[in-house]
Amino acid sequence: MALALPASVDVLTPATSANLGPGFDSLGLALQLYNRFTVVESGGDPLLPEIDIQGLGSEGLSRGPDNLFFRVFAMLFERQKESLPAVRIRMLNRIPPGCGLGSSATAVVGGLVAANEWLRERGKAVSKEELLEIAVEMEAGNHPDNVAPALLGGLVATIMIDGRARAIKTPFPEALKAIIFTPTFPMDTVMGRKLLPASYPRTDVTFNTGRVALLLSALQTGNYEAIGDAMQDRLHQPYREAMFPAMNSIIQAARDAGAYGACLSGGGSSLIALASTRFSEILRAMQDAARTHSVEGAGMVLRADQMGARVVKTSRTRRRKEVSARYGNQFYWSPARPGAR
Repeated sequence: MALALPASVDVLTPATSANLGPGFDSLGLALQLYNRFTVVESGGDPLLPEIDIQGLGSEGLSRGPDNLFFRVFAMLFERQKESLPAVRIRMLNRIPPGCGLGSSATAVVGGLVAANEWLRERGKAVSKEELLEIAVEMEAGNHPDNVAPALLGGLVATIMIDGRARAIKTPFPEALKAIIFTPTFPMDTVMGRKLLPASYPRTDVTFNTGRVALLLSALQTGNYEAIGDAMQDRLHQPYREAMFPAMNSIIQAARDAGAYGACLSGGGSSLIALASTRFSEILRAMQDAARTHSVEGAGMVLRADQMGARVVKTSRTRRRKEVSARYGNQFYWSPARPGAR
């Protein structure tokens, strides 16, 4: 039986900025900065992928079967009861790891999207809703605020209901850009969460809920002047400041230079400011404020990514043999693509 299978799949997955101030563990924005993953069929052992990693943080990532991207890729095949292909994986990382821009979320989402494209030719692809469920399951901490915008693009609001993620995407205003300042040091997300209290005063909770509502309304209506007040937070930033004492000074410098608002990006160390003009001046002000605290870092100005993770190239090859996988005492043969002969 002739089967059409991907010979290679190329996936782009965007960076994300979670929380956006008051939306702790519930808001996330996709950004036009990408990690790229290329999966190429090989003739090796399906359980021992060949992995080449280039770009930021490459020296600290596993090139073995415990690599996060490969684990997620393989897991979707297992869930769909399909044989795992032997693959070579090329990863090009443009997103700095450990800096609050969703680098690990790109590996989770990228692995799922690549595997899903492969499975599509076998009639076993799953929906984006299912991909989101699995992505949350595989993400460290099981938080949807990074994986959801990485998968869907745009501005995404998420909640967990009975252990399942629900996400609603809304387009982010084209008039706004994100100014990102990333210090040379990362911030440990696990350590940052340990600094957070087990409970909060009611005044702090109502402070944040009101600002989440204000932020979403300001973005929807174009009332951008309200963003500064709307991006304030009392649930996580005041506690994480212990790991980044210069944070508030840099945020204030961004606002003084013309940003509508600014905040910590995810669990840090990156900071994000939103503006419609004066992008270079705002970034320069953030860098200058950081230097007064002996903090160096890189900066960039990014638009929102409205599409989310996507396959940018897929090439296919035809095989003349059946692909089989054994499960218990049964064999499963992958069906031919509709219309194949």
